[in-house]
Amino acid sequence: MGIIASNSYLAIFGAGTFVGAAWTYFILKLGASNWHRFRVKNSSDGKKENFWDNGMEERYQFEDTDDEFRLILGVRNDLKMQKGKVAAQCGHAAMAAYAKTLNNRKLLQNWLKHGGTKIALRVDSEEQLLQLDSKAKQMNVLSSIIRDAGQTQVAPGTRTVIAIGPAPKSVLDKITGNLKLY
Repeated sequence: MGIIASNSYLAIFGAGTFVGAAWTYFILKLGASNWHRFRVKNSSDGKKENFWDNGMEERYQFEDTDDEFRLILGVRNDLKMQKGKVAAQCGHAAMAAYAKTLNNRKLLQNWLKHGGTKIALRVDSEEQLLQLDSKAKQMNVLSSIIRDAGQTQVAPGTRTVIAIGPAPKSVLDKITGNLKLY
């Protein structure tokens, strides 16, 4: 009997499809439930302003600009990760950045308006990765450092990728303008 027609492979495929669909539903439900935190209040002059539930103004605001919003993915080149590993780590970083922007509707909308652009750049060392994180924080730009679980190619806890942004291209160039494409 061929591999495709085998009952065990069909059962595994069916179970995987069910688990994937259930997990997707759960993630979408969880993400949708976070939007209730965002609300609109009237300011003293009658204009509507956006505030967090605790009353603090949104952070990570940028001047009104026609600049394209992007997400930078800084990949450590010194680890010599294989292509699939790099892709997985970049996926984790993009998801972390997206999760952080869920609480900032305007930032998320600007990024998605420009196609959710992601640019992968080469980072030469862990030290350089940490310097990029520090510089992003100084410029009030979101950043997320991804640490690997260590189950395949690198040791547990190894910092592999940094996501910087989303932010306007002009702001990101001040942080990562000297880096080369991965």
